[in-house]
Amino acid sequence: MHKYRSQCLWTVIASLILASLACNFGKTPPTTVPTSEQEVPTALPTDIPPQIVPPSPTSAPLMVENSPTPMLDETPAIQTDNQIMADVKDYYEKGYLPYEGGELTILPDFSRIQPAIDLHEFTPTRVKAQDFALWADIELNSTGSSTYPNYTGCGFAYRVQGNNQGYTAILATDHVWMGACSAGMRECELFGALYGTGEVDVYNKTKTRFTLIVNRDHAYVFVNDVLAGQYNLFTSKLMGMGDLLYDSVSNYAAGYWTSCQMSNVKLWESYP
Repeated sequence: MHKYRSQCLWTVIASLILASLACNFGKTPPTTVPTSEQEVPTALPTDIPPQIVPPSPTSAPLMVENSPTPMLDETPAIQTDNQIMADVKDYYEKGYLPYEGGELTILPDFSRIQPAIDLHEFTPTRVKAQDFALWADIELNSTGSSTYPNYTGCGFAYRVQGNNQGYTAILATDHVWMGACSAGMRECELFGALYGTGEVDVYNKTKTRFTLIVNRDHAYVFVNDVLAGQYNLFTSKLMGMGDLLYDSVSNYAAGYWTSCQMSNVKLWESYP
C-alpha cells in the first residue's frame, strides 16, 4: 500500500517536470544590451571631415539663333577678365561710368540669320541693367540701301520697361543709330549725338568691336574703340533698371535687311 502511494507520487512529480519543460521549449533566453549600444548618437562626430563635391565643368558658350528665349551661359558672374577690368577703370576715371565697382556677366552669342519680320525684332537676354558697359563683336551682312530715317543693322535695346518703352542702340554699316521707343517698342524715334557724328565705316562680314556705355542720363558708343557719339537720355523717365535685349532692324518689304552675328558679349553692371 505504501509502495503504491510512493510510485504515484513520483509519477505526479515527473509529470510536472515534463510539463514545465514543454512550456519553455523554443523560447530564446533574454539578452542584455550594453548601455553604450543603446544610446543612439544624435550628430556626427566633429572629427569626420565634410564631404566635398567637386563642381561640374562649365558648359561651352551658347549660340542663340533666331530664338525668342535665349538661355544664359551657366557660367556665374566673374571678375577675372583683365582687359575688361582695365576698360572699366579707364571708363570710370574718364567719367563714363558712375562707379568702378560692379559685376561682369558673360552673355550668350547671338545670331540672326533670317531678316527680321518686324522693323525691330527683339530677343531677350534675361538680364536687367541700369548703368553699365556692354561689349560685343558684331558681324553684319547688310543688303540693299536705305536713307535716313530708314536704316538696317544690329545692336541692343536697353532699360526696357515692361516690354513697352526703352532705348535702342544699333550699329549699321555707315552709322550708329540711337533711339527711344514706346507703344510696345514698336514706335522708335531716333535722336542725334551731343558729341560726335555717329558716322562709322563698317564692312560686311567683318567683326566690329561695339561698346555701349550708359551712365544715368548719358550714353556713349565706341566702334573699334573710337568714340562714335555721346548721347543725352531722358532725365524724367527710363532712368531705372530695365531689360537688356538683342535688337535686329530690317525692312524686307522695303528692300533692305541685315543678318548678323554677335560674339564675346560681356556686360559690366556698374554699382558701388
